[in-house]
Amino acid sequence: MVDKYDAVVSAEERLFCLLLALLPADRGMSKADIFTNVRGYRDEFGESGATDSLNKKFERDKDELKSMGIPLKTSEPENPADAVYFIPSDEYAFSFSAAELSLLTAASAVWSESAHSVEASEARLRLLAADGVDSAAASLAPRIDTHDTAYPAVSEAIHKNQVVRFPYLKPGQAKYEVRTVTPLSVVNYDGRWHLLAFDHDRSAERTFLLRRIVGKVLPVSNASPAQKPDTRAAELFVQHLHALWDSLGATIRVTPGTKASVALANRRSTTIDGDTYTVHYLDEAVFADELCEYGAEAIVLSPASLRAAVIQRLERLVSDHG
Repeated sequence: MVDKYDAVVSAEERLFCLLLALLPADRGMSKADIFTNVRGYRDEFGESGATDSLNKKFERDKDELKSMGIPLKTSEPENPADAVYFIPSDEYAFSFSAAELSLLTAASAVWSESAHSVEASEARLRLLAADGVDSAAASLAPRIDTHDTAYPAVSEAIHKNQVVRFPYLKPGQAKYEVRTVTPLSVVNYDGRWHLLAFDHDRSAERTFLLRRIVGKVLPVSNASPAQKPDTRAAELFVQHLHALWDSLGATIRVTPGTKASVALANRRSTTIDGDTYTVHYLDEAVFADELCEYGAEAIVLSPASLRAAVIQRLERLVSDHG
């Protein structure tokens, strides 16, 4: 039976479901098994069979998993139709601390809530069965939107090496700009999707936050891509984001025992000296939005630009609702 939610499966969710299906399959899965059982394939397979489009989608997904460092392998039988796909357990294994398992359990609850995914529910059960998991973690999971609407079109453009155009709203601006780019890589960093692309109007690589794309991502006909995506683009992009994160730091006075103290203490590279936290971030406007949620629990001491951005947002909030 076709899952009624399969029709809206995004590219990243399909990859996640494929990974979940292959990890416990000791003897591997044939393409027919994958097409029949894995969310994101089974709807199209059930309606039209193993079409060229479905096979190409699967080939792209295999390449995507391999580019992430996942050792997805294919058996080599005499008849290629008998090939099975597998991830060797001795080459790809996880070991999590109790805290990490609790966070993963909470994340799986978010995924399950938003995607109604059987695979996500099964993953959550496996995590709950592990030692050290706080069973209350799932009930504490926030209800958040796990997808950026621009992601599927951007991901498709990377696979097709395609030039696209989209409206982009920079922080502090009231009117969007139309950007024409060749997408090179998209990665999730600090809980948000970031796009590395070659900007044709500026003749240089630029980074975009997917949440700031405020309209449709459309292919540009008769436009030649500036360059082909490098297989190491994602790795190099993450290195760039790491360097940017480390270069941007804020000094914040935080009230102990509050939501702000827990959230800021658990950000990467945070250092704590009493009630003074040194916290790193990637995007000043996005971080200012986050800090506003904590109110008086987190007072920015420096830099002055971040402090001003938070104060401006809080004043606007008072003005709008005062």
